[in-house]
Amino acid sequence: MKLKAFIVLFVSFTASYASAGDVKSFDSGICKFNLHDYELTPHVERAIVFGVSRILDTYKDTFGFSFPDDFKVKVTIFGDEEEFLKYQKEQLGLIISEMGYYSGKYRETVVLQKKNTKRTEDAKQMVAVVFHEANHLILRHSIPSCPMWANEGLSEYFDGLNVFGKNRRVYLQENRSQWCKYWLEKGFPIELDKYLSLSYDDWTTFKNKDANAAYTIGYSLVYFMMSRSDTEKILKELLWGFKRTGEDTDSIKIINDYYPGGFEKLQRSWREWIPKARSYRPLRALREEAEKEKEGSPIEEPNEN
Repeated sequence: MKLKAFIVLFVSFTASYASAGDVKSFDSGICKFNLHDYELTPHVERAIVFGVSRILDTYKDTFGFSFPDDFKVKVTIFGDEEEFLKYQKEQLGLIISEMGYYSGKYRETVVLQKKNTKRTEDAKQMVAVVFHEANHLILRHSIPSCPMWANEGLSEYFDGLNVFGKNRRVYLQENRSQWCKYWLEKGFPIELDKYLSLSYDDWTTFKNKDANAAYTIGYSLVYFMMSRSDTEKILKELLWGFKRTGEDTDSIKIINDYYPGGFEKLQRSWREWIPKARSYRPLRALREEAEKEKEGSPIEEPNEN
């Protein structure tokens, strides 16, 4: 998981604080924050709330899913690494990440931001991790059993959401893009049809052998599909197929049914797109939001000091 984020106007929110020891809990827009020995600055709070709201808007407006009016994304931030790891071990039974994770059992996004770290890039990276894990939460609300290529691919995609400054875009992860260019020339670690057909267990086995390929191929496919209106519709159909039949969904069949030219055409288009992928994508939810906020103020960059 990396960084990247996005912009905007002053987000209005209501916050009711309830502290217990070194834990502070409050609601802010769509988010329910729980801060453990960590002080969340107002501009980073606004950035998180804004970005998570845009992810939810994408699931509503682009993919067509519905959510309750009182839907909240629980975001827990730790300022102490030892406490973060202890909390993770208690929730999951093991340590799976040193940066952040999503707990399906507790429907919670949990991240670490060391409290003495104030560098801009560190704050941005923490926000990116929140977006990655929040996507898991939002996706799982609509699709309880989603194939891992799409689950992690979408989370990596929103990992690149930039919410600071004036550039409201989803940025391409350059390292993953370079790997796809390399594989395009030398050969991919797995054929695309086989990759799309991996069960949860098979994807996990593949990830254990080559985590970079497991995450990167899914990410590249999602970024490609989100970059064009025709393929964006295919991703929507795939997600609804996953909602209906879960892990048993035949991704290849859905692509053949809904994409002109079927899987073979989509695969050719993806391979042709890889070397010329744009470095950013103006997410539809952000384009629409920009129209509403022409007179608003962008979220400022985190302060270095």
